[in-house]
Amino acid sequence: MFPNKNGLSGEEAAERLKKYGLNLLPEKSPPSQLALFITQLKSPLVYVLLFAALVTLVIGHFSDSFIIFLAVFINTILGFIQEKRAGDALFALKHYVSDKTTVIRDGKRISIDTTTIVMGDLVVLNQGVRVPADGKLIFANRLYIDESVLTGESMSVSKDNNDKVFMGTTVSAGQGLMQVKTTGAATKFGKIASEVQRSEEDTPLQKQLKTFSKKLVLVVSALTIFVFTIGLLRGEGLIEMFTTSVALAVSSIPEGLLVSLTVILAIGMQKLLKRQGLVRRLSSAETLGGVTVICVDKTGTLTQGKMEVVDYVGDKEEIAKQVLLANDLDDPLVIAAFEWGGTVIKDFVQEHPRLDSIPFSPKERYFMSLHRWSSDNNITFINGAPDVLLERSILSESEKREVSKTINKLSSQGRRLIGLARKKVQLNKKTLEEADAKSDLEWVGLLVFSDPVRLGVTEVGLK
Repeated sequence: MFPNKNGLSGEEAAERLKKYGLNLLPEKSPPSQLALFITQLKSPLVYVLLFAALVTLVIGHFSDSFIIFLAVFINTILGFIQEKRAGDALFALKHYVSDKTTVIRDGKRISIDTTTIVMGDLVVLNQGVRVPADGKLIFANRLYIDESVLTGESMSVSKDNNDKVFMGTTVSAGQGLMQVKTTGAATKFGKIASEVQRSEEDTPLQKQLKTFSKKLVLVVSALTIFVFTIGLLRGEGLIEMFTTSVALAVSSIPEGLLVSLTVILAIGMQKLLKRQGLVRRLSSAETLGGVTVICVDKTGTLTQGKMEVVDYVGDKEEIAKQVLLANDLDDPLVIAAFEWGGTVIKDFVQEHPRLDSIPFSPKERYFMSLHRWSSDNNITFINGAPDVLLERSILSESEKREVSKTINKLSSQGRRLIGLARKKVQLNKKTLEEADAKSDLEWVGLLVFSDPVRLGVTEVGLK
């Protein structure tokens, strides 16, 4: 039940919106088509070619001038088309941003545009809702938020009253009421957006082209001056030597280099697009080709960011029974375990009602649940860190060593594990204590999780 809050009045919200502006992320305006076209001409090698084309045009070598202009035109058109496609694709990604939010104003829940949220607004958070701004929780009921967009961590984070929540994160479970503290560019997400829009530096290819162009101009200029001077010293005519020197300079300029380079990069970009890779700048395709080591956060990048059960160690039915009964469904990992258990055993939960439970805590690293089990006894289930439960189990030392080897082997493969143990208790036991999980646990087994690889990643051939 949400607390009784009235929120801002309509007048207050309107005043704050006027004062602080819309709740928008900082964004550079996309370049116009004309600006994008002109950008393709900003290259030292292009400048050299254009100068050569103008000189040949002045001295009447129209065929040479036409060929050079054609080379520059083809290069410019190819680059413009490729970068426009990438820009259009990036713009389409904005449709993923949530555009409606439920807030409390004048004591009523209303749905408003996310852009019109202001500081002080009370935002209603339910499962699946994307947090529209940074703020503080004034109410939380078993609230878990997926903050992987900011931290890269796939596990949802438990939130309580007065905890901070951030724009762009998603409610994975529970309910909450948030008071907005910052919007737009002042949010953590906004600051990240500002950082990624800083001026980009030249790629290695662009740096090499600039260096090559400067050296080419120096060499061709020196050679042209040398030939022109030697001709005059030998008594050749001024006009004849000027024409000869210009012809030598033009013939020394590699008109086909620019077109060949652009075509090769365009082909590389097309291959990346076929494998669902998006390259914004044509020259970046070359940079990617020169990469020898890639360091990435795999969760949500190479993998889907959604855990699923891939294996188990122990009795399958006993493990399924435990994850179905001892489960609060408050975390993606245990939700995946519950879904897996439902594929193994049907209609089991109602037969063994829960009497008490102790939630998972980072300090104790386990969850406990007490259930009615049989006419002779009740049972306590303990799910948590495998090493903690294994140490408190009644297994022999040799058995513990074998299980420990299995845990280490699976962990080294990047698997996530939940250890499962249990303890039979008397019928008159109705409540749980921390001491119930300290010793004499019956080891049940392990449940093994993995984050599935995104489709197409293996096709890329990452090594």
